[in-house]
Amino acid sequence: MSAPFYKFGLFGDEFSLIVAFVIGIAFGFVLERAGFGSARKLAAQFYLTDMSVLKVMFTAIVTAMIGVYVLARLGWMDLSLVYLTPTFLAPQILGGLLLGAGFVIGGYCPGTSVVSSATGRLDGMVYVAGLVAGIVFYGEIYPAISDFTRTTAMGQVTLPQLFHIPYGVLVLAVVIMALGMFAGAEWVEAKLSGNRPPVPPALLGPPARFTPVRKLMVVLVALGALAAVGGNPYRGARVTVDAKALALSAASDAQQVRVRDLADWLVKGEMDCLLVDVRAPEAFAKYHIPGAQNVPLAALDSDLAAHNEKILVYSDRDLLSAQAWFLLKAMGFPSVHVLKGGLQAWREEVLFPAKPEPATPEQLAEFNKRAEVAKFFGGKPRGATSGGGPAALPEIKAPGSPAGAAVPRRSRKKHREGC
Repeated sequence: MSAPFYKFGLFGDEFSLIVAFVIGIAFGFVLERAGFGSARKLAAQFYLTDMSVLKVMFTAIVTAMIGVYVLARLGWMDLSLVYLTPTFLAPQILGGLLLGAGFVIGGYCPGTSVVSSATGRLDGMVYVAGLVAGIVFYGEIYPAISDFTRTTAMGQVTLPQLFHIPYGVLVLAVVIMALGMFAGAEWVEAKLSGNRPPVPPALLGPPARFTPVRKLMVVLVALGALAAVGGNPYRGARVTVDAKALALSAASDAQQVRVRDLADWLVKGEMDCLLVDVRAPEAFAKYHIPGAQNVPLAALDSDLAAHNEKILVYSDRDLLSAQAWFLLKAMGFPSVHVLKGGLQAWREEVLFPAKPEPATPEQLAEFNKRAEVAKFFGGKPRGATSGGGPAALPEIKAPGSPAGAAVPRRSRKKHREGC
């Protein structure tokens, strides 16, 4: 899950990198202290003599699953902001098998190999070098296998969606499975180690002792049972709207973006918004602003984007844009903006800017700048202002593609630009 807070100005990219660095150092320190920087300990799980890795992984999975579920149900976390990796079944199964084979042979996974090499272990350094070589090799052969990597696509699917079961039931099922795996791992360790007693803290052992591990398992099972009847952790589409506050916010200039600013962001590649055209598909196909996606007003819903996404809507008329803005705000999107003047302003100020007459040196310099922007988007500057109005929209073969330039992609590097 990515931390999206910088998009709302709570902190910047630089601070995000510092936070990530500190978390990474702490995570590596814990892994090393737990012995996971040793290839012998990691590989021992495949020989069933030391199942520490399996126990730690299942403990982490259950703790994270229950924690995320509880936070979401309390309203302290929005699961729609958690990025789900799309599923490509066949290539991901093959990739998992290759990763497992490398784990057995080398004794490390990618993360633990970095931990090992950071502590000066030679085998860890060799593994990291092989990891880098593998990445380079994959990049070289990717054009030949790119079609295979996109086969058996299932999209961003979860087990509850796939099997049509409640989210809470899945949480309880995973807790019970982890409990069984934990007990089974200790039993296997004891059998393959000469029936030695479990190393404390252990789940198995004298039944009369209520060890800390057993207490933890009771708590996890209890929380899993509560989750089973707790309902869906995802936020619904219904929200409570303060109509007066929303109306006052709509009247604020802070909710509007000038077409000249949008054009500059697109030219510089500093677009940090999801640009949404809410007109009918026929109008969108005839002409649209480069980089926009078409979502008609009636099709707007809470699945449009992650709720931390910045959204800029536009249409031919301000009224339709205002309706889209109101709907998205009511759906819980906190950062929604309207393109001031819509396509009419885009045509007059960006595609066909008019040269003022007479013009001061400052006005002439500004017009020359706007003329270059107009050419970028396939438009043409006009001469002296006349009463005939602006020319018609340009005819372009590929709507949304500026003349002689590729469509700029939304950039997250300069978060203070864009909306």
